[in-house]
Amino acid sequence: MEQEILEEFGLNARESKIYLALLKEKSCTASKLAKLTKINRTTTYLELENLIRLGLASYVLKNSKRYYQSASPKKFIEILNSKKTKIESILPKLKELHQSIEPFKIEVFEGKEGIKTFYQDIMNNVSEVLAFGVTGMAFEILRFEFPHFIKRYEKAGITARYLANENARKLLKSLPKKKVKIKYLPQKYTAKVTTILYNDKVAIQSLQKENIYVLVITDKLLHESYKNYFEFMWNSI
Repeated sequence: MEQEILEEFGLNARESKIYLALLKEKSCTASKLAKLTKINRTTTYLELENLIRLGLASYVLKNSKRYYQSASPKKFIEILNSKKTKIESILPKLKELHQSIEPFKIEVFEGKEGIKTFYQDIMNNVSEVLAFGVTGMAFEILRFEFPHFIKRYEKAGITARYLANENARKLLKSLPKKKVKIKYLPQKYTAKVTTILYNDKVAIQSLQKENIYVLVITDKLLHESYKNYFEFMWNSI
């Protein structure tokens, strides 16, 4: 277990073995380490140099021989804190590059698993969800999962306003009335796909059994435009 965690930290398998052996032996020659770890002696020397460079090992000379010893395990925390500080120092620049390179993003989620991933995304830093052309089909396509999503949204304090199809009344009656406000579109404006607005995203969702997908576009201006359309329709009904 310890070796696996050290490898997750960034050490390779040989470095991890040697470091753990040094912890147990306290002080040890490279030859003895090679025998203990069953690693080629030349390779052992190379990996010890790597550990010394990382600050995880050191050596003293006794009778012209090098005796290696491990650094305190707390050194790993120091390394992590140092890395964190370095990343934080360049984070503003990285964010700037990210925004300049990717002014908008398009993602496509397919099938039931894709829809579940999409609903999970809505959970992230959202206070209100707006949607029009709501079909209620999520109750049928995700019969077992969707009620759980609703409970999680409710617990997270997420509110919603829906412009729904008239024929979706029965399917939507179980939604929490304190959190979800619904107005119904005239029958002649029934939609087969739903447009969902959250964060700076516009999502086009199809839950037709033969064609389940959601297209998510992240674009602030697009989101603002669609939100204006939504507010106009909401206030017109």
